[in-house]
Amino acid sequence: MAASEQRQCPICGSIETTLVRRGFIGPTDERDQYLRCQQCGCVTYEILSRSPREVRAQGLAPGQTVTIAGRRYVIRQLLRAGPNEYLVYVRLQMP
Repeated sequence: MAASEQRQCPICGSIETTLVRRGFIGPTDERDQYLRCQQCGCVTYEILSRSPREVRAQGLAPGQTVTIAGRRYVIRQLLRAGPNEYLVYVRLQMP
């Protein structure tokens, strides 16, 4: 993996991480994009895929805090990626 593609685990600081890219074709059919740390085993989300209904129901907006799998994330950006999908870019909120 190129140095520019390496990501550091925000929990333990290890660079022994695996990026699981979102996508419905190819090696993965993941809806969301996340980082899995080989050192501590934590999963850290980067991009969430949400339907327009989910965005409206949850009132998602940049700056808002959301909880995913027990961890709090701050929404950085919300992009409409077609008629049936929003991409929600998130950053782990550190205590």
